[in-house]
Amino acid sequence: MDLKIPFGDKFLRFKLPSERLLGILENKRAADKKKDVKYLVSESLDNVKERLKNSIRGKRKILIVVPDSTRHAHLKETLPEVIKRIKKDNRRIDLIIATGLHKRHKHEQLTNLLGRDILKRHNIICHEQNARSLMNLGKTKSGVPVILNRNLKKYDLIMSIGVIEPHLYAGYSGGAKTIAIGLAGEATINATHGIRFLDDKSTRIGAVRTNSFQKALWDITGRISAGFSLNVVNDQNGEACRVFSGDVKRVFEEGVNYAATIFEVKTGSPSELVICGIGHPKDVNLYQASRAINYILNVKRPILKKGGVLIVAAEMRDGVGCGISETRFYDALKDMRTPVDFVKKIRRTDCIAGVHRAYMVAKALLGHNVLFVTRNRGRFSDSLPFSFYENIEDAICKADAILGKRGPLYLVPRALSTVAEVKR
Repeated sequence: MDLKIPFGDKFLRFKLPSERLLGILENKRAADKKKDVKYLVSESLDNVKERLKNSIRGKRKILIVVPDSTRHAHLKETLPEVIKRIKKDNRRIDLIIATGLHKRHKHEQLTNLLGRDILKRHNIICHEQNARSLMNLGKTKSGVPVILNRNLKKYDLIMSIGVIEPHLYAGYSGGAKTIAIGLAGEATINATHGIRFLDDKSTRIGAVRTNSFQKALWDITGRISAGFSLNVVNDQNGEACRVFSGDVKRVFEEGVNYAATIFEVKTGSPSELVICGIGHPKDVNLYQASRAINYILNVKRPILKKGGVLIVAAEMRDGVGCGISETRFYDALKDMRTPVDFVKKIRRTDCIAGVHRAYMVAKALLGHNVLFVTRNRGRFSDSLPFSFYENIEDAICKADAILGKRGPLYLVPRALSTVAEVKR
């Protein structure tokens, strides 16, 4: 069989005997090509015309929170339509990039993310981790410190644009997470990414209603006037399927209900070998690409058996990555003698943001083997707890050697947008 999986903004192609393929697990729905993003945004905003009008009435200063370049919110299409609806001669409209602990965007990245016209006409703020940019709003009911960007208190109305897709801790991203993590200080991010949440069984992909991490996000966001939200649901190719707008909580709930019909896939039985891709922009560096490990394994009934092998194909054009989280993650991986020792150590001492990602990887490695396929293997240390291969055929050969046989496998083209589970 001729097969392909995403690799950066292109594809890796390879052949596989048909009897080895148990199934290709992917999203169940593709975007309607008759309805482009602009149409979907306009349609959604028309449906909440009165709600939007009431939200902006009397507001002189509006701040629009948008995700960074690792999340495909179609900002070049969504932002102009939103701004057109709220624009007024005496009204100031600024934008803030919700980068969390990731790197500050440079001018070229901002141009690619927002478009030249938006960049030229509006004041663009990049979230930063320094004392003068942050404010302390106390603690949540569960004791999480609420440290958020100070700009959130300088505007009459906060609007947010997000992407609803499967998320390792929040169950689904979008909703409160855009602000509660994207514009949070390190203390807030560390607290929500510590052992208390990471080892909580309710904190997993696809779980929202009982998710303790998700509850903390809403408590954090409740401290500021997040009055209006627009969230996009994409298909596996990053094309917009639906747009939801209106009240932040209602938008998220409706968006998640719809997203679940697209992203959640059930299959018959687990396998000893899974091959997955990610695709751009989520496979841009090792930190982002490592998410695939837990997206495959951190579900209620994983499709990979204990002792099995996961092959992750990721371009990783930026290598390790250079944000705070990326650097901490990589340093923790290099110092990881064994996954068992690392997990024990973190459970004794807890962890900070960045190291939390290494902890989740280590937990997955306790019962599985992970192999990466990348063209940039020379940029990574040999001391990392997984192997790197330049082509997928070599990785499959290594997996077969580990398992002692050429067994059947599942192919998951885009692991970060597919919640694949074994049926009950």
